[in-house]
Amino acid sequence: MAKNSVLILSLCLTQFACSNVERLDTTEVKEEMEGHKIKKVSPAQIMEQVEVLGSRISTDLSGELEKQLKGASGARLEEICQLKNIPLLDSVAKRYNLKVRLLGQPDIGSNKTLYAKEKEVLEAYADIAAQKQTLSSNIQSIGDSLYIYTAPVAAEKGAGKLCFSDNSGFAVWSIILRKADIIKSIKPKK
Repeated sequence: MAKNSVLILSLCLTQFACSNVERLDTTEVKEEMEGHKIKKVSPAQIMEQVEVLGSRISTDLSGELEKQLKGASGARLEEICQLKNIPLLDSVAKRYNLKVRLLGQPDIGSNKTLYAKEKEVLEAYADIAAQKQTLSSNIQSIGDSLYIYTAPVAAEKGAGKLCFSDNSGFAVWSIILRKADIIKSIKPKK
């Protein structure tokens, strides 16, 4: 009986010694759990976060667009103007669950997928560009669930002239953010 006990004990110890205990990275789970906590945020905090996110994203995308446009021609230029195969854009869109468009003067009359507010803002940008005034960013809400952050792409970047066959030369980022995702991105004050 003692022999069996020793044998069983040695088998158990061998099993525990040889087992490979894998540590799990729980940071992603923690972040997901934080995203599901109830947060109390004000409309001002939401607008501030839209401004922060929109500004950061449009700045990053403008830099990436400039890099992509340098030396691009033909089919690749068309892809860039349609925002296809741009890794930074894809990762930003996935991370923040948003939609990004590059818009210009021709989109006012031909783009049927624009929200009414988006079209109004684009028309205002066209008027301001025609008067040779400085374009600035804009935030509009659509209903209770969406926000549109628009920001001009600097004329020297060339996107307006390269991507849109018009003389206005202006291009605008239109970043469509969901309110729920904006609230999730707001870090609680401690």
